[in-house]
Amino acid sequence: MSQSDIVIEGLDEFEKKLAKIISHDYPCEFEKMVIQVATDLQTATADATPVDTSHLQENWFVGELVKRGNNYYIEVYNNVEYAEPVEYGHRTKSGGFVEGAHMMEISVELLKIQLPSYLRDWLSDFINKHELND
Repeated sequence: MSQSDIVIEGLDEFEKKLAKIISHDYPCEFEKMVIQVATDLQTATADATPVDTSHLQENWFVGELVKRGNNYYIEVYNNVEYAEPVEYGHRTKSGGFVEGAHMMEISVELLKIQLPSYLRDWLSDFINKHELND
């Protein structure tokens, strides 16, 4: 038997199913996952935000997901005027300095650590959901 005589049953069917999933389901599910990661970042940042009146803590938002070319962008932001000085620190009128809380910086660093595992789990769930692991 030569190599050209080898026949793999069901490959065309699998390829069609995979192409459909990638073109239809993957973008939608990927976008949902990106929004969930941004929402988790928003929650972590709000939880790490110092609370005086809770105004700053309650004003973390997730922006719209934007796709430019092959890249996705989503913003987690706070429009409270004193958010930046609380994040990075600021000088006082008396010449002192108040250290920043670094709530966004710390939350992003934690996300960077957790993201690879999160993405592996998401991809594994995606494969299982679409029965691509057979």
